[in-house]
Amino acid sequence: MVHPVPDRSPPPFGRRAETVYRALLTGIEEGRYEVHGKLPTEHELAETFGVSRPVVRNALAQLRQEGLVRSVQGSGTVVVFNPKGPAISETAATDAQGGSVRDLQRCFEFRVLVEGEAAHAAALRHNPRSLERLSESLYAGRHVAAPQNADQAYRTFDFHRAVVDASDNPFLQQSLDLIVASSGFRVYLSHVRLDTNAVNRLAMVNAEHIEIFRLIERRQAAEAREAMRGHIQRAYDMFMERIPLRRNDQD
Repeated sequence: MVHPVPDRSPPPFGRRAETVYRALLTGIEEGRYEVHGKLPTEHELAETFGVSRPVVRNALAQLRQEGLVRSVQGSGTVVVFNPKGPAISETAATDAQGGSVRDLQRCFEFRVLVEGEAAHAAALRHNPRSLERLSESLYAGRHVAAPQNADQAYRTFDFHRAVVDASDNPFLQQSLDLIVASSGFRVYLSHVRLDTNAVNRLAMVNAEHIEIFRLIERRQAAEAREAMRGHIQRAYDMFMERIPLRRNDQD
């Protein structure tokens, strides 16, 4: 007997999850939750904010996606953002020209490998629920409004997480958590937030997401893998084109 695969995707990101997310974000940025310290448990947060645990879980997923926290087996949710360090938004361009460019490059190399294989596995293993989650993560989907600013536009990464979830492979899912917690990925996200053309770029990004979705839906595994790899490589190339070169880099 074949048992249905449980749906592990988070619920839609609604107003209550947004409230919890903003409160936790403020606490992390102001240092009330110290770096390397643990956040309260899901149960404790649900009681504090008067919401359900799925709502809390979705807010925590957003913080993980931004590289502010990470899940550690046996320890709960741990803060990885250091508010006493320089703000990424103020130093991202300088970092990307210096040591962080290596982190960024290695991050995207890993993304090409991990997410390419995730798209391949998702095409082979998706079920109706995971396919619906993929559809909802597209901005052409039925439940997601088109973003109006860069803060919303960078949530296009929800599609990438949905692809990895559809792969039904816990090792790929853990690899994605490692990616979003990396310094290279945080540099990338900081530039997406600051990109004045983020909304204009969204149409192209979403078109590529739709292409990958259709390949996964049709179970064209090899084609989905190559489409995802190309999509991530183009994102990296466009990012690097926006980094101003230092004078001695042009010599």
